Amino acid sequence: MTTWLIDTALFKMLASPKAASLRNWLEANDASLFLSAASLTEIAAGIAKMPASQSHRAQALRAWFDEFATRYADRIHVVDPEIATRAGALLPSLRNGYPRHRLHDALLVATAQAHGHGLLTRRDGVFGPWTQTPIAVI
Repeated sequence: MTTWLIDTALFKMLASPKAASLRNWLEANDASLFLSAASLTEIAAGIAKMPASQSHRAQALRAWFDEFATRYADRIHVVDPEIATRAGALLPSLRNGYPRHRLHDALLVATAQAHGHGLLTRRDGVFGPWTQTPIAVI
């Protein structure tokens, strides 16, 4: 069975009410899915910077995020020295996007490589041959 690391952009989509078909697909393939702690950082930061005028939405997103993180608690990979080193080696291959996004993408790819996962994404064209890991766009 192929296992997959969920790209942060795909993870973010799951919070949308419009993502029912995506949630159904992930539910059907749940046992093969993993997360990176780097994605959790990115999502938590996005929720934390929401303006006070959106406090109800932020509260709902925090509840969703906590539930999702709890559900995947045993399938969340930390960024350890091996992954950090791999990501550093990958960074020169990333030419597109903002530097912070390039670092984040390198961390995701390094995590997938280190754990033998493919990368599951919705961002066609962001990840290419430089990843040296299977990429599935859904």
